[in-house]
Amino acid sequence: MKKRFSAIALATFMLAGCAPVTKPGDATQAQNNQPASVVVNDNRVDHTGAGNSGQPEGSGSVLPGQSVGENGGVQAAEAAPVTDAQFEKKGYLYTNILGDTLYFYVVKNNSNTTVEVKGHASAMDAGGAVLGVNDKTIHVLAPGETSLMSFYFDDVSGIDKVECTLSYNTKPYYKAVINGIAMEQTINDRNLTIVATNNGSINAQFVEAYALFFDAEGKVVSYTSGYISDKDFEIKPGATISKQLDAYENFDHVECFLTGRSDGDSTPVVAEVSDSDFAVTEYSYQNIIGDTMWFLAIQNNSEKTVGVSVNMTAYDAAGSVIGAASGSITVLGVGEESIASLYFNNVAGIDHISYTMEYSTDLYYSPVIKDLSVEYTTNEKNAIVTITNNGSEAAEFVEAYALFFDADGKIVQYTSNYFSDEDFELKPGAAITKQMNAYGTFSNVKIYITGRRGDF
Repeated sequence: MKKRFSAIALATFMLAGCAPVTKPGDATQAQNNQPASVVVNDNRVDHTGAGNSGQPEGSGSVLPGQSVGENGGVQAAEAAPVTDAQFEKKGYLYTNILGDTLYFYVVKNNSNTTVEVKGHASAMDAGGAVLGVNDKTIHVLAPGETSLMSFYFDDVSGIDKVECTLSYNTKPYYKAVINGIAMEQTINDRNLTIVATNNGSINAQFVEAYALFFDAEGKVVSYTSGYISDKDFEIKPGATISKQLDAYENFDHVECFLTGRSDGDSTPVVAEVSDSDFAVTEYSYQNIIGDTMWFLAIQNNSEKTVGVSVNMTAYDAAGSVIGAASGSITVLGVGEESIASLYFNNVAGIDHISYTMEYSTDLYYSPVIKDLSVEYTTNEKNAIVTITNNGSEAAEFVEAYALFFDADGKIVQYTSNYFSDEDFELKPGAAITKQMNAYGTFSNVKIYITGRRGDF
């Protein structure tokens, strides 16, 4: 599994842990209030200032009596008793448009002991009446690490304050990973894009990033969370994965925090197939509202049936990271060709991309594309597509992508549609015909299909 580059190869900084924005326009290593392995790049247009972060100070420091653990996290030699005073906390309230309230509670471990942290939050009105309660857990937090709890108060508004009590288990089941994850963060006008690398020796599992977007007064105006993971919900040792976290409101500054854990396993790399076994054709399309689609048509020239997962990073002409996206092909048989689509929300002006492809050979589904035939005719503004199942078993979730090109080979529109009955299947011997619109004139069209067959 190697990294592919489109247009040019880039040398990027690979950094660690999430942290708030520093000085706009700088790629500045964090100082006292950030892990030393974090670099933040502010790529916004006409942004003149960034708010003060509220992250607990010293989040990357190593305290006396501590050592760096096997996955880069700070570990104590033995479990020592802890007190609540050894943990820094800060909370942020956010109410969404549905009237639900979230309370993001940031916790930094200043003790010498790795712990599991359990939190109980009570939301109160101005008179002190309890409006809602919620419980959350940070499964493991090593000395020097910072993470957060996201308390969710369903259908609760009018909260004046939240009181949170924490309890600490000094014998956590999981191993710490946060300080072993190197992180580059780029702040764009409409998103925070992060590039994460596991510099440790064990699998970082269920790593989730939370981006809190603030106005100039320090109020959370938007937030996004998302897993930074491969198909196994892991970042394996040495692997790099990018993630785009969108802002849905204008913001002044952003803070980012990680959660994650490990069971201590390290997955060996088994090279049953490699990038050289696959032929890839790239297509891109930017729509009128400023979103970009990237398509990878992938031909399986190996001797193995595989599933394919793609993680892609987008760059502008200056080489700055402006977005990230992921896509997949559930199953791709020997000799088959299919398509992976990757969607960059609110990302325009992509100059070039890089991506990695990951392959699975232990699959739940079987290939079906070889049993499907595609026929189509074109009209001025559409294609009439018929897909027939020539096999002996039902094909599930058959989807066609029509890429419409102009005379210069540029995509002018694309359409996707499922070709299935009420059971989401294309039965043996059945044919389904659908109209796929170009919404304008085009020179030619290419049709790609995806699908699977269940083995159960």
